[in-house]
Amino acid sequence: MADELSAFEAMHTMRAMRRLKPDPVPDEVVRELLDTAIRAPSGQNTQRWAFVVLRDPETRRFFGERYRDWIYKLLGDRVPDPADDSKGARLLRAAVHLGDHMSETPVIVLACGKRDWPFAVPPDKRVGKAPPSYGSVYPAVQNLLLACRARGLGASLTTAHQMFETELMDYLGIPEEYGVVAAIPIGYPEGRFGPVTRQPVGTVTHFDRWGQQRPDW
Repeated sequence: MADELSAFEAMHTMRAMRRLKPDPVPDEVVRELLDTAIRAPSGQNTQRWAFVVLRDPETRRFFGERYRDWIYKLLGDRVPDPADDSKGARLLRAAVHLGDHMSETPVIVLACGKRDWPFAVPPDKRVGKAPPSYGSVYPAVQNLLLACRARGLGASLTTAHQMFETELMDYLGIPEEYGVVAAIPIGYPEGRFGPVTRQPVGTVTHFDRWGQQRPDW
């Protein structure tokens, strides 16, 4: 379709959108987003992901209240003054805004991963729970974020759920063999998409050895 975003345009204009409208997101759109997420590659095609979609107001309130409390605890005295218009302050205010309004976010997707010990941890050191398979789940999360951008939806990746993950898993009945990798609040954005500012690729790229860079990049 002529109005479809190219993959490159979506990647160049996708940004974390933390100011979201409470307007509902249709079920068929959520299904399309998740169907795009599961097209991602995974280690040995094990597809170790699973998703919990929070839509019920009471469930979102449970998540949102704890998320908000921990955002304020984690930020502490770094919560910016309203008069501070610096870039850093604006970013922190967006994070605070998301925390304050998480309960009103129409869709919150919890991306879960089946637990699996990394190769670097020898068998005799594998004590307690294995971490979830981050490497097999994050590509699916990125697919989800790009699908949101392609459909004009705002989204962001957050991991503050880690501060209350045990309580969250108990409340939602998530089995022990899974862990919550990321929480993705999704809704129609209050702001606009546009080009994102990043360091030039040449300053973060090294050739063959660290420190060997190309001036023409």
